[in-house]
Amino acid sequence: MTPVRDSQPGSLSKGLCILTSFDEKSPALSIAEIARRTEISRASVYRLVGALQQLGYIRKDGRLYRPSKKVLQLGVAAVESREFLDHIRPYLDMIISALPEATAINYGVLEGTDIIYLARCHQDDIITINLRVGSRLPAHLSSLGKAILSQMAPDEAEKVVAEMTFERRTSTTISGPDQYWAELDKARVSGIALNNQELTMGLRSVAAPVFHGSEVVGAVGVATLTTRADLETLECDYGPVLVSFARQISEEISGLRFDNRVPIHS
Repeated sequence: MTPVRDSQPGSLSKGLCILTSFDEKSPALSIAEIARRTEISRASVYRLVGALQQLGYIRKDGRLYRPSKKVLQLGVAAVESREFLDHIRPYLDMIISALPEATAINYGVLEGTDIIYLARCHQDDIITINLRVGSRLPAHLSSLGKAILSQMAPDEAEKVVAEMTFERRTSTTISGPDQYWAELDKARVSGIALNNQELTMGLRSVAAPVFHGSEVVGAVGVATLTTRADLETLECDYGPVLVSFARQISEEISGLRFDNRVPIHS
């Protein structure tokens, strides 16, 4: 067991260290045994174990403590999420080949009012946007957000839109719910969502929703320079190609069966 050093400060690292102190030979430990294994003081172990117990990650068995099934579920969810994305990434490469003028291909999901980028590949660095895997972006600034929200149940979409602040980044950023709902209506009908320099000037994007069965779980999108594609090109040329790949992704992931849900808006 690796103890917590001074270079690993904070309750989070200590809590994780406590969870990893259990093993096959010692599935249940006392406070003193956890403190010895982790080299964390007994007082801190007692406090942290109490917090983990309250959160459902540790259960008490007499004077001993053992990890709960919730810890196992975390590991399963992580493996499932990785496998889920492994099915999506090859399609991003295929989209790049089909649309060589694109600067970036993205797959993202909705969490609250933000888009989280789960997979991303780009062809050049002409436009430098600080986006990488794991980055978050307000959904109203992203074509991915429009694509996902356009296919959500109306009551769920209304809750998300009601919480949006509509932060303005450029002169073309959508600045209110009425205009945003109009964009969602267009995306719902056409099957694609457009972004016209709403995040940064000089960059446009188009996105299509991805489904697991009948439920929208994310969106795949293409970004390109305004000098390479006008809105008509995005809609008429890029859009059909993207929709085709989004359907292929949806068909493949809809065949996956996991114990936990696939990554989805929450």
